[in-house]
Amino acid sequence: MDKVPRVLSIDTPCLPDYSPWNRLSAASLCDLLDTATPANLSRGDEVRSDVGIVISGAFAVQRELSDGRRVLCSLFHEGDLVDVRRSERIRQGKLIALKDSEFLMLDQDQIDACIAQHSDIAGAFITQQGAHFARMRDHVTDLSCKTPFERLASLLFEFKRWPGRQKRSRDGDTVHIPIMRIDIADYIGVKAETVSRAIRKLEQEKRIAIPTADQVFMIDVPAMRQIANGGRPRQSTRRA
Repeated sequence: MDKVPRVLSIDTPCLPDYSPWNRLSAASLCDLLDTATPANLSRGDEVRSDVGIVISGAFAVQRELSDGRRVLCSLFHEGDLVDVRRSERIRQGKLIALKDSEFLMLDQDQIDACIAQHSDIAGAFITQQGAHFARMRDHVTDLSCKTPFERLASLLFEFKRWPGRQKRSRDGDTVHIPIMRIDIADYIGVKAETVSRAIRKLEQEKRIAIPTADQVFMIDVPAMRQIANGGRPRQSTRRA
């Protein structure tokens, strides 16, 4: 007897329509979603799962330092795999929503079985984890080598790669800002006032414009790229 194909019900959670998730076979998709529990979260809510997929919104791993300061160690956007299980030390920090968001929590034991059984799911996880590690490598470089202006410019180019309402034109690029300025500050390691001051300075220099509160229009994209790459002139700290 032929095997009857499984059909997803109307109540089954959906994955974002992005690669690599939209390339999974029907059987892999069914097995993956069998491990899933959808969760709707508001800003500041903690995700009660160490592994899952971002359906919408934005998330970060948040740590609180001994002096009370908050640090955002990692950012995750729509379509991202989040897997904070594997670490050589005890997990420090918690995964939180930065805005109203949807998250697909995956059962850890079942998802490992899916990875072992389905090569396309295994490949999707490898692709996603590789992309995240590359972002983290770039972010560590930004924190260690770049000025606040350069870190902000670099983050704007990262936001350009996020799914969303990004637009290009002959006059420049419009970048949607998906998180609050305080979150930007905690991610790039500065105060919120420093972020606002950097934005005002870049506006005065005609590098960017702010059409709305959640948008940045890059007027001079090559100049912004140079700044993002660490090319903003620095004031000398040497004494004569």
